[in-house]
Amino acid sequence: GHATSAASTASTGHSTPNAKESERRFGVTPPASLQEPTEAELAVSEQLKQDLELDFPRETAEGLAHREQVLEELEGIVSEWILEEGRSQGLSDETSFTAKIVTLGSYRLGVVQPGSDMDTLCIAPPHVAREAFFTAFLKKLENHPHVSDCVPIPGAYTPIIKLKLRRVSIDLLFARLVRPLEPGSDLEAVKDDEILKDMDDKSVRCINGYRVADQILSLVPNQEAFRETLRFVKCWARRRGIYSNVLGFFGGITWALLVARVCQLYPNYCFSQLVNRFFRIYDQWNWSKPVLLCDVVESVPGIAGFKVWNPKTNHADKQHLMPVITPAFPAMNCTYNVTETTKRILLDEFRRGYEVVKKVEQAKATWQEVHEPFPFFNNGPFVHYLCLEVLAKSPEVHVKFCGWVESKLRILHKSLEGAVRGMQIHPNPEQYDLRNSDAEWPLGCGMFIELAFFQDQGALPGMMVDLRPTLHQFAEVVSQWSEKDVYNSNFKLKLTHCKRKQLPEYALKAQADKRTRFRETEPH
Repeated sequence: GHATSAASTASTGHSTPNAKESERRFGVTPPASLQEPTEAELAVSEQLKQDLELDFPRETAEGLAHREQVLEELEGIVSEWILEEGRSQGLSDETSFTAKIVTLGSYRLGVVQPGSDMDTLCIAPPHVAREAFFTAFLKKLENHPHVSDCVPIPGAYTPIIKLKLRRVSIDLLFARLVRPLEPGSDLEAVKDDEILKDMDDKSVRCINGYRVADQILSLVPNQEAFRETLRFVKCWARRRGIYSNVLGFFGGITWALLVARVCQLYPNYCFSQLVNRFFRIYDQWNWSKPVLLCDVVESVPGIAGFKVWNPKTNHADKQHLMPVITPAFPAMNCTYNVTETTKRILLDEFRRGYEVVKKVEQAKATWQEVHEPFPFFNNGPFVHYLCLEVLAKSPEVHVKFCGWVESKLRILHKSLEGAVRGMQIHPNPEQYDLRNSDAEWPLGCGMFIELAFFQDQGALPGMMVDLRPTLHQFAEVVSQWSEKDVYNSNFKLKLTHCKRKQLPEYALKAQADKRTRFRETEPH
């Protein structure tokens, strides 16, 4: 692979790099500054670290140890299944039955929180088919005494089984190797682009989640500074309501790539300086240019048929509004879901973040104010709301139907974007628990889209607004759910319009709780 050597030379910690390491350049341009932090800046960073621990606590040592045990147990279940598959096919060479469980996402990047999901990937040998993963293996999980809440989603873009193993929520992906790993081999082979040769598309997407996380860590000059900064940015993005790939905001991997690029530009900066630069850089970013951690590899000899992100030759890539490109081959844009609306909101938030960070520098604001929760339900001119309630009678149908509705929301956003002159929308990515507000439906969640009307953009006072055609169209899309007959009458989607005064109690209460928690953690 073209970045395998990086890990060995990446410097971590605050030690002064030796001559060999300081020669290594990270990123597609030279660094913007090689300046070292002052004592005062290091002190600010230390304080910020302690504040962040209150707001966005990291996983405890016990929690991490428990997760490690859970991973081992999961690997045990997988290995047993792979052995059974091989034997049932009459294969004698059991050395080729090696399966690996690897982590990706926030766990792999070292920014896991108590209670957060673990993204894991099963790397299976060639004799095991994806169909078996969703049938025989699924059955094995369902019968396991420590497994609960098992939900397969084979039709997803990256097909997945969601489960809980000893109370830890796990998203499990599956990739099938074309050639078996050598017995006793480590995972270096997976990092090599050769691994992708002749692999099926779904496996490529899944295995690249692992390869991307791995490369991010090898492409930043200081992993500790990267992790701290990413934790701050994730805390900010969640609280400001812009953390959601599926709704067209940015997902976890995008935020990691944005932070990694800042770390490359300021290799010696400490945590608080990197947070400051993060907002400055993306407030001023020219989005006709992509964010890249390394040069895009157009093609790899002997590996054909991969579409690499290229706006010059691919019309669809040219339409992307805020491209952020993954480092592993084949390079992809992980923000392809961004719409005009979410771009407007993201830019507003980068701008606001930078304004508050400048105030922090002048001692006119606290770091806490940077990630103050977004005032949903009290957001200036946005006084109308579309409320979508997903109702269900069992946990399984709830997870599946909720996921289906959520994956189609961007279609609704896009049709709302041009539906009424002068209307702006603000989607809220949070799913609010209904708090048993509906006796007939024990499970469910509420999702909201805020609406505002601006006269300077063509809205007229007192004009009639009829969103019914748009909502009927959306209901039509939702009703194409492939599993609707399986769960007949066990699920429902309710679409209503309300004004601020009519907002449901469960949503207002959740928002108030958030504000209270925020106030309690403010440093005095």
